[in-house]
Amino acid sequence: MKTGKRLLALLMCAVMGASLTACGSGSQDTTAADTTAAGTAAVETTAGESSQAEPAAVSGSEVELLNVGAIYQFDVESPYCELLKYLSYDSFMYGNLVRYGENNEVVPCLCERFEIAEDGTAVTFYFKDGIKWHDGQPLTMEDIEFSLNLWLNVLKPSVALRYMKSVEVLDENSIRVNMQSSCAYVFLRHMIMSSSGCVIYPKHIWENVEDLKAFTGKEAMIGCGPYQYDSYDDEAKIAYFNRFEDYHEGTPSIKRIAFHLYESPESLVMAYKNKEIDCMFQYAAGLAGTYVPALKELGYLNVGEETNLGGPILEFNFKDTLMSDLDIRNAVYHALDYTLIAATDGDEYCKPGYKGVISPGNIGYASDLPQNAQNADEAKRILEEAGYVDVNGDGFRENKDGSEMKIMVSPAYSASKGVLYQRLAQIVVRDLQNVGLNAYLDEEVSNADAWKARFSQNKDFQIAITACSQGVAIIDTVNQGLVEKAGSDGTLTWNGTNATPEYVDIFSKIIDSKNPEEYAAAADESQRYLADNMVAISLGVESMFYPYNTEDYTDWSFRSGNGAFSYDTWFTLKTK
Repeated sequence: MKTGKRLLALLMCAVMGASLTACGSGSQDTTAADTTAAGTAAVETTAGESSQAEPAAVSGSEVELLNVGAIYQFDVESPYCELLKYLSYDSFMYGNLVRYGENNEVVPCLCERFEIAEDGTAVTFYFKDGIKWHDGQPLTMEDIEFSLNLWLNVLKPSVALRYMKSVEVLDENSIRVNMQSSCAYVFLRHMIMSSSGCVIYPKHIWENVEDLKAFTGKEAMIGCGPYQYDSYDDEAKIAYFNRFEDYHEGTPSIKRIAFHLYESPESLVMAYKNKEIDCMFQYAAGLAGTYVPALKELGYLNVGEETNLGGPILEFNFKDTLMSDLDIRNAVYHALDYTLIAATDGDEYCKPGYKGVISPGNIGYASDLPQNAQNADEAKRILEEAGYVDVNGDGFRENKDGSEMKIMVSPAYSASKGVLYQRLAQIVVRDLQNVGLNAYLDEEVSNADAWKARFSQNKDFQIAITACSQGVAIIDTVNQGLVEKAGSDGTLTWNGTNATPEYVDIFSKIIDSKNPEEYAAAADESQRYLADNMVAISLGVESMFYPYNTEDYTDWSFRSGNGAFSYDTWFTLKTK
């Protein structure tokens, strides 16, 4: 978008020339955030214009302008804008009631403190006086009640449909949200990353809006977060925001932030090379390790390495007759070259995943399960004994009834990951063919709409090469994308295809957990079920990279899932 073809070609040569070796590690220039642990079981928890890139200027220790790169679109001035949707996860412009702290614990944000009922069926939020909207109007409990009821009755995001039952104002500084079950703990984790448009709205602006998504403009951009909208330069693809001087948790140290929007990770890396940006923002999707050699050549950056708590996975469709056979799934598991898959995913910064799919570092991770390793002979043995043999001598196995077998491998479409999933899918196809399974690459998922239709709407895939985002992994584990329904009554629809009663019951324990201990126990149980029943396969434990400028700035606050562009950085960052 902002780079010449010659420079981009040179960058890609550097990326593709990276060596394929064992997993590495990196250091980070970080400052610990001042946060407190999440409240559980009735325990309270308290918070503590130009069209071109402008150079950073110094005003004492404050930052005049921070240039941030992102692979998002800014198409409308509203909460439904793609960039603002993901910024809302960290309470950037539209404040959230709670946010994630330094270690991904739930901490207060818009509220001063919260209290989970002992039985997990409700959470009460308490607010201090003096919180203001960007237009100067005071925030009231009517705003909170209005917004949460909008979620519950109109917008109906998953966080409302799966968890919330009702909302009641207790007094002028507190409000209670009643749950459908004992799910208040997971509700808090999930509401931070609610669906697009589900923010805390100023009632005085939105109460008479009939079509929420059609309402755009400066009024639609009024929130109560630490930054307020200034302008968008469509030609340069830069969105500008200024700090909100009256923010209730204090004035940010960064006066102005410019988001430079790009179309691909290659363009983003080239922006670093051109020193157009100081850091990046990409929700739960930092740069892959294949870009690190090019980044390390830039002396002004820390590459910002962190372990992805999610990561790439191979998902089976349990609605497909062939994929519902455990023998086929086990054969696929043993057939894959995990070393090559990891190297393709992240070069030396990725290693094979573990049986049971859940990645190390997540709450409840079962550390005694084995690391994935290829065993093609075992795959062939399983297939032979199960009755999948080559009847006509063409080199590919037939179904048990002698009919032709074909296995479609569908790679996810992702703008931020580029062609990564296609490359992983190609390896999977090759490995399955090597054990006699007639696999082929699905070439019809060449854009976001086609992928959504295949994977989410029609569910007509067989094997999908996709990923569990770090956000999903943190909220309620990778199982969210694998199970079809779960909940206190087993009727809530989720994102997967597996409706096995035992699996539904295990995942219901996760989302109905009342505290971190119950959550961890249920997550451990789910990982063992995933391993025994081969529901999905981890394709790697990868590092993600969020490079940031340490030449001009100091006191970055690095947080998992956001990198250096974190909530705390907005208050800690200083110029050198």
